[in-house]
Formats: sequence, C-alpha cells, structure tokens
Amino acid sequence: MFIDKMEEKTKEDRNFFYDDFSDRLFVSCKTKNDKVAGSVRILNIILDFTADMKIVNVELTRASEYLSSLKINPEILSNLENAELFVQKYNNGYLIYFILQSKGVIERIPFNIPVKRKMLVMS
Repeated sequence: MFIDKMEEKTKEDRNFFYDDFSDRLFVSCKTKNDKVAGSVRILNIILDFTADMKIVNVELTRASEYLSSLKINPEILSNLENAELFVQKYNNGYLIYFILQSKGVIERIPFNIPVKRKMLVMS
C-alpha cells in the first residue's frame, strides 16, 4: 500500500481553513515551489494537483453535513487548531484522510475515491 503522509512540510507550509458560511473545509500541503496545474471535482471534494499529479490542495464541500453522516460532531470545524492530509492508494481507488484537531480532540475523517484506472500519482 502506498501512503503519502504530506506531513514532511513545516507547520508554516500547512494551511487550513473552514468557512462556516459556505460549509467548506480547505486543507493545503502546497509548498512555495508547487504550482497548481489543474483541479478535479469528485462528488463533494475538489483536488488541486501539480503537473506531476501530486495533490497539493483538497477542499471538502458540505463539510459539516459529511462529518454528521459519519457520526462526528461538526463543531470540530469551527475551532480547528490543525488539519493535515493523508492520501493512501487502496485497491481500485484512493483514500483521503483529513486529520482534524480541535481542543484536544483529534478526528480522522475518511473520504473514499473509487477509480477504474490509475488517475493520480502521489510523490
């Protein structure tokens, strides 16, 4: 199994933001040298990637609704202290995990992207 931890970036390089008005969670692992070459929307997730297909930004729309569907209290979004991404190749697709931290609580939020053929290359 392939795991791209993306946590090798310094804390200053990691960016995250939750907009409660539009209910969107944005997490970035983009460095100064990364250039976004394109984006793809799959269900309620938007992936930004570089020319070599490395995922650098992930946006989850209807984030509180999605967390609620997983029986996770969406209040964690309003008080985020840290957010990270893990991307894992799994069978015929990818798993994206949002690791959210708020007030001593850490939640691992999975998002499954099934694909029929390889579409992303993680570095």
